[in-house]
Amino acid sequence: MRAFRRPKTDDSTYDLNLAPMLDIIVSIIPMLLLSVVFVEITVVETPVPQAVERAVAAQEEKNEVQITLSVSKTSGFRLVVNEKGQAKETNIALKGTELDIEALKKEIIQTKLRYPNIFRVELNPDESVPLAEIVAVMDGIRTKSKNDPTITFTDVTTGKPMETDLVFPDVVFGNVAGG
Repeated sequence: MRAFRRPKTDDSTYDLNLAPMLDIIVSIIPMLLLSVVFVEITVVETPVPQAVERAVAAQEEKNEVQITLSVSKTSGFRLVVNEKGQAKETNIALKGTELDIEALKKEIIQTKLRYPNIFRVELNPDESVPLAEIVAVMDGIRTKSKNDPTITFTDVTTGKPMETDLVFPDVVFGNVAGG
């Protein structure tokens, strides 16, 4: 009996097919990217006059006065002005079962007249407050109406008084990450 001999093969002629491996990797990478949870924070840039923009930038550097507005469907508005460690709190009750935006507007104008160079408000809405009401509150505190008193602030670069219709155009959400 004769032993069967296999012919010798050269290792250099053997090719490895990597196409199936690349197909799997190309399929897995988009799935992994889509399965990651993203937190998206949107910033809406609105144009403001240059003098107001400079005043907002100067306020960020000084950080002497902080104004916080909390919104709740159970207790209404809570406006806290923190000036050099001293906090002054004002509560605006609900009007029936609805938020009293008119009373808030009056209090915001009085606060603006006391602090004319402050343009930022930190807004802390409750989870129960609908988005439409949050937007209504933001619209109510951004600009003054025609019947409101004149708002005059000092321009940072020139030092001259300037009139503005903007009350608190820089609204920042303080509890955006939840909590």
